[in-house]
Amino acid sequence: MHNKIVLFLLCMSTLLISCKKKLTKVIEKYDDGTVKGYYFIDKDSIKQGERVIYYKSGRISSQTFYKNNFRNDSIYYYRDNEKNNLYAIRYSNVDRSLYYKDFYENGKVRQKGLYSQENERIKIWKNYTKEGTLDFIKEYKIIRGESYTNQLWLMLPGGDTIREGTSMKYKVHPRKVKLGDSIRFFFQSDVPAFKFKEKQGDFLVILPKDYTKENFDAEFYNQESTTQNGIPTQRILSLKYNTKYPVEKTKIDTADHKKTVVFYLKPKRLGKDTIRGYFNEVATVMSEEHNLYEFRDKTIKDKDTVVVLDTRTIYFDIPIEVLPR
Repeated sequence: MHNKIVLFLLCMSTLLISCKKKLTKVIEKYDDGTVKGYYFIDKDSIKQGERVIYYKSGRISSQTFYKNNFRNDSIYYYRDNEKNNLYAIRYSNVDRSLYYKDFYENGKVRQKGLYSQENERIKIWKNYTKEGTLDFIKEYKIIRGESYTNQLWLMLPGGDTIREGTSMKYKVHPRKVKLGDSIRFFFQSDVPAFKFKEKQGDFLVILPKDYTKENFDAEFYNQESTTQNGIPTQRILSLKYNTKYPVEKTKIDTADHKKTVVFYLKPKRLGKDTIRGYFNEVATVMSEEHNLYEFRDKTIKDKDTVVVLDTRTIYFDIPIEVLPR
């Protein structure tokens, strides 16, 4: 008897699940009557399962899947050609950023990276050749409402060796520090923007004058040089001109002094925080002269001394945490 009851309950359970999953196919059409696509709805008219859209040629244009009226899978886009091969994939992440990847006609990945909620490129994007090798990498940041190419690495065909671009490297230690202790910041040009003899750069870091009182906002809208309401800043010169850290100079090759900025900060408040600033490479005609100012476009100082031609800016956000002693 017990076995019969169990069997009955299993049958009823299967029947209920089957009824719940019964879906109705909805077909959409173009104005000329050709099928535009289809999707499925449950008994409550909520989208469930596959969603397909066609080109007017009859080939698949896109394909995805829904669960409870929300897309729960990648969108696959296809080319309107004889092969009807995959063109691109998009997927929404939990933080509402959008993962994107597209392909060459031969099926090799062309590029991949993330879009913001506002459809702006963010973070790291990798770009490949038609043969499948990594061609170049770009890091994007949203600066004052727009997607900004923050760093660029161009790769050699045979591997990951950089051939050119514009980038920096940095070390921050420790990331977690007790109140009253210092954090060491090390910035160095990895691939400079200005490499020609007649147009070489000087390097400096720009920070809020006192980040514990005022910090740059996430998109640097309050950057001192771009708004009347900008916060006060401090400019930290490279080791070539900065005499504050003589011991640091002995640790670094003299040839690298010009492109290296080292400094220490002592946090004054507990908890998680962010150090925001930017690493500037200022191109000058005469590399032996430094300039304490941030330049934009063409500026002449002392007429016969230095002509500042351009400035390349790399922005950074460095998370830290300050613990009680």
